[in-house]
Amino acid sequence: MRVKSIQPSNKIGYSTLEIRRATAWRSKITLVVFLFAFFVVICRAFYLQFLNVEQWQRKAEKKYTKYVEMPAIRGKIFDRNGEILASSVLNYKVGIVPAKFTHEGDALTSFSFLVGYNPDDLLGQIKKAPRYFRLENSVDKNTVDEIKRLKLIGVEFEKFYQRDYPFKEAFSTLVGLTSVDDDRGIEGIEKSFDHYLRGSPGQKKLLIESGNVAFDETIVRTPQPGQDVQLTVDAGIQSIVYREALAAKKLYGAKSVSIVLLDARTGDILSIVNVPAADPSDRKSLNLDEVRNRAITDQYEPGSTLKPFAIATALQEGIITTGSVIQTAPGFIEVDGKKLKDERSYGKLTVREVLAKSSNVGTVKVALEIPSNAMYHYLNLLGFGKSPDLPLLGMRNGTLPKWKSWENINQATISYGYGVDVTLIQLARAYTVFTQNGYILPIKISVLDRVGQKTPIFSKYVVAEMEKMLVEASGINGTGKAARVDGYSVAGKTGTTRKIENGKYSTNKYIASYVGFAPSSNPRFIAAIRVDEPNKFKTGGKVAAPIFSKIAASALRDFQMSPDPNDQIFPRTAQVIGKK
Repeated sequence: MRVKSIQPSNKIGYSTLEIRRATAWRSKITLVVFLFAFFVVICRAFYLQFLNVEQWQRKAEKKYTKYVEMPAIRGKIFDRNGEILASSVLNYKVGIVPAKFTHEGDALTSFSFLVGYNPDDLLGQIKKAPRYFRLENSVDKNTVDEIKRLKLIGVEFEKFYQRDYPFKEAFSTLVGLTSVDDDRGIEGIEKSFDHYLRGSPGQKKLLIESGNVAFDETIVRTPQPGQDVQLTVDAGIQSIVYREALAAKKLYGAKSVSIVLLDARTGDILSIVNVPAADPSDRKSLNLDEVRNRAITDQYEPGSTLKPFAIATALQEGIITTGSVIQTAPGFIEVDGKKLKDERSYGKLTVREVLAKSSNVGTVKVALEIPSNAMYHYLNLLGFGKSPDLPLLGMRNGTLPKWKSWENINQATISYGYGVDVTLIQLARAYTVFTQNGYILPIKISVLDRVGQKTPIFSKYVVAEMEKMLVEASGINGTGKAARVDGYSVAGKTGTTRKIENGKYSTNKYIASYVGFAPSSNPRFIAAIRVDEPNKFKTGGKVAAPIFSKIAASALRDFQMSPDPNDQIFPRTAQVIGKK
C-alpha cells in the first residue's frame, strides 16, 4: 500500500514554500527602504555635524545668546582750574526674574524701601510680570551692596552711567545736559563737544535660558572712555555771576537776565550765565527753555551800548576830535521826516559829554558825517552781523543791513543801537577793541578751540580817548554811575531799548543793558549784562549798571587786582604815608 506525502498548505491551497517564494520580494523592498531611511538619517546627521555647522551654530546662538551694549564712560567737563562741571557716576538698574524671585521674612519690605517702592505694589508687579523686567528707579553701589545682603533670589543688576552736574543751575545753560536714554549731548557744551565726550561703547555676549535669564557672559569688545574737555570758564566767577543774576531777576521782576564775562587780555570766556535756569539733574520738571543759552541765541537791539563804536569810527576817520562841540538843542533832530529825541535838551555838548549823557541827537549828528560804507566797514570788523568763531551750537549771527541799502534814517538809528540786532556774546567781544589798544580779540570757550588772530581796527590814540570817555560815561555825571566800584576805575556804557511787539515798539517793555570793563587803566575783564523786561526800573543805568558793580567788586578781589592809586578809598582815621 503506497503512502501519499502530505505538504503543508494554507486555507486556499498554497504551500508554505510557495508563499515564501511569492512574498520574498516584499521583504527585500522593506529592507531596502529601511536601509535607505537609515542612510538618509546618517547623511543628515553628517550634514548637520560636519557640512553646515556654522549655520546651525548661528541659529542656536540666536536662540540662546544675547548681545548687549556696554556703555562707555563719558568724558568729564572741567573749568579752567580743574573744577569738575560734569562727570558720569556709576549707577545700577535693578532687574527682576519673576519665575525665580523668592524672599524670606522682612527681606521684601527692606528691598522695596531700598528701591523706592511700596512692598505690596512691588509684589503685585512681580506677580503680574510674565518675564524679566527692570525697575524704574536706579540705585548706587552702596544700595546694591545692601540689596545683596538681603540674599534675594531672582534679582539682578545692570551697570550704567548717569551724568552728574555739581553746580546745577549755575552752569546748566552753558554746560547743558545729556539724554537719559543713550547718554548723548542734547544741549550746551554736552552737545557741542559730544564727539569728544562720548566714548566708544563695548559689547558683551550673554548665554540665556528660559525666562530670558542670563547665566554666563563674555566680553566681546571693551568700551573706550570719552575724552575730557576743559573750558576757559572759572567756576568761582561763574558762581558769583549766577548769584548776582538770580538776585537781579528777583529784585527787578525781570523776565530773564543774561551775563557774559570775558578775560580782557586773552579773550577767554570766563563766565556765561542765564537766569532762569533749570537743574539738569531734575528731569521730571525740566523745561528745555531754561537750559537755553540766551547769551548766544537771543538777538536784540543793543541801544546805546553801540554808541561808542560810532564815536570811535568818527575819531578814527578824522571827522571829529575830542575837542569837538556838538549842538544837541532843542533835544531832537529830524531825519528823513522822523523825529529822534533825547530825554531832554542838553544844549552844547563835547564829544565826551555826548557819550556820558548818552545823547541820541549828538551821536546821530556825528554818525551822519561818517560815510555809510565806512561805518558799515567798522561795524563789520567788530563782528556784528556774523557769528563769533566758537564751537557752540545755536549761535545767532545778528543782523547788520548792507550799507548800500541805508537811508539817512537807517544810519542814524544804527548809530545808537536800533535797526541792528546783536547777541550778548557779540557785544562783549566787540568791547575787547577798547581793552587791547584797538585790536579785537578772538574769543574761546575751551582749550580745544583754535587760536585766531586779533584784528586791528582803531588806533591806540582813538582807544585811549575812548577809554577816557567810557570812564566818564560810568562816572559821577554819567548814565552808568551805578557801575562804579570803590577803589577801582571802571569804564562802560549803558543801554535802554524798547522791545518790539507785533511789529511795533512797545511802550512798557524794555531791555536794560550795560557793557564795561575794569580796571579801566589795566583791564582785567569785560562784562556784558542784559536784563529783559525789568518791572521795577527800565534803564540800563538803574538796572544793569548796579549788577556790573557787584560782579566787578567780587571779581576784582578774586583776581587779586590792586586798587587804582587815584581811586583808593582810605578810612578817615588811617594815616597815609607820603600824603598830607
